[in-house]
Amino acid sequence: MTLLTICQDAAKIIGITAPDAVTSSTDTSVIQLEACANQEGRAQVQRYKWEILIKEGSHTTLATESQGTMVSIASDFGRFSNNTMWNRTTDRTYYGPLTDSEWQRILAVVSGGITNYFRIRGGLLLMHPTPTAGESVKFEYVSKYWVDTSGGSTANADKFSGDSQTTVLEEELVILGVVWRFLKIKGLPFQQQFMEYQARVEEYSGHDGAKPILRMGGPNRAILALNVPEGNYGA
Repeated sequence: MTLLTICQDAAKIIGITAPDAVTSSTDTSVIQLEACANQEGRAQVQRYKWEILIKEGSHTTLATESQGTMVSIASDFGRFSNNTMWNRTTDRTYYGPLTDSEWQRILAVVSGGITNYFRIRGGLLLMHPTPTAGESVKFEYVSKYWVDTSGGSTANADKFSGDSQTTVLEEELVILGVVWRFLKIKGLPFQQQFMEYQARVEEYSGHDGAKPILRMGGPNRAILALNVPEGNYGA
């Protein structure tokens, strides 16, 4: 479903004339439909960690505290998926992202050691202790890109700029989001449409991606399942 068909479906639900074109239109209502679509897409990216937006980032360490900007490491970087940064060379995790007070405490009292920490400050990735150059670091993050401008089924932009462009987000949610946002900016009643939208977001987010089994006795302290032999326990 393209930007054009999203706006056409939203217009039909609202009860206005469906546009033949969006980005080239000078009609105020069509311009507002496009603005609502972009606003909805950006809001969804911030609202939930949709699995379609999760990517793996990679970085080769530099022998300095600052490893460069996050956008130079991953151009579509939105935010970290917590507890996913590991040094694949040393097989050790990085703890973070640390807060400002945690980071300053670490700098003051920890001069070295085998425990790694990281912080994001001013868009820069900071590491402590200073890593050895050339080590491989991997992590997962949420991409800020949700629009496919090239037709390759992969998001490469953070806003619509053409009628034929599509989104990797759930299209029904984008349409419902456009509907209530359009009604709101027009000063029309939108509460019922907003409640329907909220309910559908909850449903989709609840089904999105794989979900872990909840254990009544509490989770394992280990990240992975316990490693035990298949048999011969008495041997």
